[in-house]
Amino acid sequence: MGDRRPHEHRLDKTRKGVHVFTGLAENGSDAIASALRACEIAQLHAMSGEPIPAGTSRVDWSARGLRPDWELRWDRAEKKQIVL
Repeated sequence: MGDRRPHEHRLDKTRKGVHVFTGLAENGSDAIASALRACEIAQLHAMSGEPIPAGTSRVDWSARGLRPDWELRWDRAEKKQIVL
């Protein structure tokens, strides 16, 4: 499952982009929950000064390139089926 999530800069709302999460999920709800969990884990590690953990296989959910000044728009998620 893929989860394409729009994001925008916290201070300059004209700056927009997309963050993509990928991993295994049974359905769209599971994909969102997994993406949210990966993002929260990344934020916790970044706040404590620890490296953000990477998945150990291509099916693990993980976050890379965390941008603290940007806000993910969880309400605008697009779930897509990805063939591995």
